[in-house]
Amino acid sequence: MLKVLHRVLLVITLGLTAATVLAASGPRVGETAPDFTLTDLSDKSHSLEELRKNGNVLLVFWSTKCHVCHAMIPQFKEIHAKYKDKGLTFVAINVGFEDKEEVDDYVFEYKLDYMVLNEDDKKAQVAEDYRLMGTPTIQLIAADGTVTYRGHRIPDLESLLASTAK
Repeated sequence: MLKVLHRVLLVITLGLTAATVLAASGPRVGETAPDFTLTDLSDKSHSLEELRKNGNVLLVFWSTKCHVCHAMIPQFKEIHAKYKDKGLTFVAINVGFEDKEEVDDYVFEYKLDYMVLNEDDKKAQVAEDYRLMGTPTIQLIAADGTVTYRGHRIPDLESLLASTAK
């Protein structure tokens, strides 16, 4: 039994280490986030530059096939509801291989009320620009375009938003 527990702890430790290394491979905290322009599910274009005019932007790179992303939906909805009127725009960018219809169906089925961007012709380039290594990848972008968080977990938004307000 002790051997099994030791192996489980080893796997968890390696997984967390790998997640940390992978998260560090994209634009780092303090660097400028690459700009992009993608369409939402109503075919309206949105650029990161435009989104930043409202303040901070929380980017969540996800896929309908990502079980972790799916499990985080309640938290994403909560963040969107709590911060949408406080200068934080929540944006979910689909980087999976799903087509528009599949993403539309998913958004409808799970009642996602936050902005979802999905443009088949451009999402691979965005994933490359952000050097994504998996989903979910979460980035908090300050209004000036600076990356203030990058990781695979939901950050402490209260602290991060307070530090960007200074």
